[in-house]
Amino acid sequence: MGSLSIWTFYRNNKRKVLPVIGIIALAIVGIASSGVLTGSIYQDQEREIAFFDHYALVFSSLRGGLSEAVLESVEGHPTVAGTVRMEHRRTYRQGLFGREGTSIFFVSADDQRPFADRLGWNLVEGRWPAPGTNEIAMTQDLMRNRDLVVGDLIGQAVDEDARLAGEWLIVGALGGSIIGGVGDLGYLQEHFLNASGETESLATQPGLLAVVAVPGGEAALEALLESLPKDEVSVIYRSKMQRNFKRLTTNIDTIVWILNAMSIVVMSLALGLLNVIFFMQRGNEFGLLAAIGYTKGTLMRRVFFETTVTVTAGWIFGILLSFGIYSVLNAVIFVPQGLEPLTVLTVRVLAFTLPVPITVILFGIAVVMWQLYRMDPVAIIERRD
Repeated sequence: MGSLSIWTFYRNNKRKVLPVIGIIALAIVGIASSGVLTGSIYQDQEREIAFFDHYALVFSSLRGGLSEAVLESVEGHPTVAGTVRMEHRRTYRQGLFGREGTSIFFVSADDQRPFADRLGWNLVEGRWPAPGTNEIAMTQDLMRNRDLVVGDLIGQAVDEDARLAGEWLIVGALGGSIIGGVGDLGYLQEHFLNASGETESLATQPGLLAVVAVPGGEAALEALLESLPKDEVSVIYRSKMQRNFKRLTTNIDTIVWILNAMSIVVMSLALGLLNVIFFMQRGNEFGLLAAIGYTKGTLMRRVFFETTVTVTAGWIFGILLSFGIYSVLNAVIFVPQGLEPLTVLTVRVLAFTLPVPITVILFGIAVVMWQLYRMDPVAIIERRD
């Protein structure tokens, strides 16, 4: 006959209980990984979007850069607190699933410090790029990601796979949460936008305008930017980026939830079958308890408690195991490469993993309760069932 004590049952039946806890723990690790990895990707992208907390951007669609009419309509508008004329180029950094584009902004020497200050960039090593040189400063996370140090050269001249044309000397490392870099606008215009090589051509129209709204004027600024001629410019601002980002994350999360739901259903069916097998093996115990006066309601509460303890233990063990795995990955891979650290203890991961114990508990209890409802204690005691 089986044990009449819940805790004695666990102690005497480790070969039954531990595999169930292990299955649930491994399921938690797998499902948690979907939340952890996608959450890391989202946090990484939010660092890029954070740029638009400080600036809206107006890009020229014309080869000659932004027209004077566009510049005047934006720079002279009462909802605009300030602008920075610049050029924009892309380099790369290594993401979870391959190389991703990252921005290098080329601004004039006078605008360099105010532009960086507004983004929260502060010089932590080296110096700022000098006017008229091929020097750039990059954020520390981007440099770690690319395994670069102050004094290194980047660009297609030294790395044919690089996205950034030319050769650029890294002279400064910047602190700050927004990833990117800054260089000298004059040098870029002279060597990459001035086809004739004449110095008077340095008055080239900027290809990009960074715009700052007056306090509380963000909506009015967005309306102004959307009123600009669509055949001449394209515009990006925070709410627009957030809408696109939200649409992307919603689509990805929908796919992840579908895959997780399928895994949870399969696991619940498997553990429900195990519960039936274990219940049948403990038929004598439940039959005796019913025969000596335990009601079916009491037995059902006992089953609920046993199942909840087992599943909760599996969930906790799975979370702890995930935490250990991702701590090692952070220390070995993610932090050294300047990637967003993987975090297990977040609302997102809890939302992904909590359906596992809830579903398993409900399904397992439902199966066993159905068996209890059909149980005939007299038949069990008489060894007829």
